[in-house]
Amino acid sequence: GNVSYYDNFSEVFASLAKGCHIVFNDSRVLDARLFIKDASSGSKVELMVLDLGSVDVAGACEDTLLQAMIRADNVQVGATFEEYGGNGIIEVVGVKGIWEEDDKSDGNGTECFVTIKSNASVEEYLSNAGSVPIPPYLHRDSEELDKEAYNNTYAAKSGSVAAPTAGLHFTSEVLNEIGSENCSYLSLHVGAGTFKPVMVKDARDHEMHAETFAISVSELKSIIAALKKGKPLMVVGTTSSRTLESLFWCGVKRIRGLDDGSRVLSLGQFDWVPLKVGEGRNVSRIAAFEALIEGLEDTEYIQGQTSLMISPPIYEFKCVDHLVTNFHAPDSTLMLLVSAFIKDANGTKIPRIYEDAQANGYRFLSFGDVCMFSRPGLTGTIR
Repeated sequence: GNVSYYDNFSEVFASLAKGCHIVFNDSRVLDARLFIKDASSGSKVELMVLDLGSVDVAGACEDTLLQAMIRADNVQVGATFEEYGGNGIIEVVGVKGIWEEDDKSDGNGTECFVTIKSNASVEEYLSNAGSVPIPPYLHRDSEELDKEAYNNTYAAKSGSVAAPTAGLHFTSEVLNEIGSENCSYLSLHVGAGTFKPVMVKDARDHEMHAETFAISVSELKSIIAALKKGKPLMVVGTTSSRTLESLFWCGVKRIRGLDDGSRVLSLGQFDWVPLKVGEGRNVSRIAAFEALIEGLEDTEYIQGQTSLMISPPIYEFKCVDHLVTNFHAPDSTLMLLVSAFIKDANGTKIPRIYEDAQANGYRFLSFGDVCMFSRPGLTGTIR
């Protein structure tokens, strides 16, 4: 496809998005990184909460089981650690195994389950004792400014441990220029699994992390209304894309009578594969979304958990027409999603695009620059 380069996102985005309906992820990042010390040795160790989307962050710490990574070997059930600032004791109540990261991070750790001996809420405790979980490849401590810099202007619902960073490019001025009538919001609470590299030869063997999502009936209705008007969906970020695609397949499940009708949805890593054949081949995104909101009030929420794996060469996008996203690490599931979106089955398009972007001075990863891809077959340009 054609490629265009621009110097300033704020100056051109509204014109690029003209006529589109734009979907954002409004999840807010909590201060999910703690530092602890071993009760016996006193050594300082990192603890990263891996997932907050599946817990009640308003609930008391002492009643909440948290999935976490402790950056140490041989962590055992029953081990206790003191939060480094003196904010209570943390006890390991379960060990899952090794937590692997790539060589750009601070090393591997132990994935485990912990409880914090505090009657404060999870959100309150992390706000007081935690730090902003900026990406490990930045190799620096977080700063006070990161509390806002690592959250989107429109972030509203607490639950992420990593930012949906495509939204960082949107200022209040850009949002005002777009117009609220052209925007919808959903929440996918990003887990630390987004940092886990794909370390297997066949991406299908990668265990995809599960993440929790939610969207109000009224917001989903606004997306349906836009589609009925023939407006393309411009989706901001891989997380928003994963959520919309998950909602589509959950709608197909409901149409085909393959779920229990629960309002709490669930989609496995490869559930979409059998759903795409037979009757599922002809389900439109409008029909899938309408199946999910049937009988619900505008103020109600549709929520669930998805482990959807999107990768080339066989995944076909059902909902996303244009994708706004940052430049991703080559060994990430995010890169696989982008590759699937532009149908880069042979792995030749992405290297060319990224090499050209780098030659033009674009910056990569979370605090880097942004690009916009149009789904192959649509009239448009890669930007």
